[in-house]
Amino acid sequence: MGFGMALIAISFFLIILQSGEAVQILIVMNLVITIGLAGAVWSQVDRALWGRLVMGAFLGFPVGLWVFSNADIGQLRIGVAVTILVFVAVTVLWKPSGNEGSAGRFRTPSALAVGAVAGALTASLGMPGPPVVLYLTGLGVGKTATRAIALSFFVIALGATLVLQVATVGVGASVWMSAGVLLPVAGVGSYVGSGLSKRISEAAFRTATLAVVAATGVYALIDVLF
Repeated sequence: MGFGMALIAISFFLIILQSGEAVQILIVMNLVITIGLAGAVWSQVDRALWGRLVMGAFLGFPVGLWVFSNADIGQLRIGVAVTILVFVAVTVLWKPSGNEGSAGRFRTPSALAVGAVAGALTASLGMPGPPVVLYLTGLGVGKTATRAIALSFFVIALGATLVLQVATVGVGASVWMSAGVLLPVAGVGSYVGSGLSKRISEAAFRTATLAVVAATGVYALIDVLF
């Protein structure tokens, strides 16, 4: 649930900034943080599954870029809120097998489809996490493998999205400056959160994170609608 904080951040960035720059700032910040984490877990990544997810992402990028270029701020905020609430609902209601399986059980069409959805969400909303994490959880690959594959996928999805946005819609100087200012704060927050997660049970941490993420989604949806 580490990426749950990213779901919270994008909601409030959009509310505060009232522009698509919020998505771009989050993409830059998450890319830098993810690069720092992914190197340590690359050796644990199932290359076959990771490769299919990445191929699928490149199929989804054009759709996401089109949405980002044509949607107004209200539509982006609704998209973020709905994505958050759907993710929370599926996480709470879905009970996958408790047995840790192998990533080799995946099917190429499903991996490509999940990658495409994640690519579209990354390019439009800066949110690669929900479909990938849910898919890996469904495969039952285990927490360590899920973290390794997800982080490594996020690096490609966020990095490619940033390059594509620079080349198409453009990324303004204010985005780079804001990301640079906020990165140290995000780093401290990640460090504090990591320390807290070690002091409480995984179940309690998961419940608290889901509750905060759900509340954020509800608030974001109410705010844009009413």
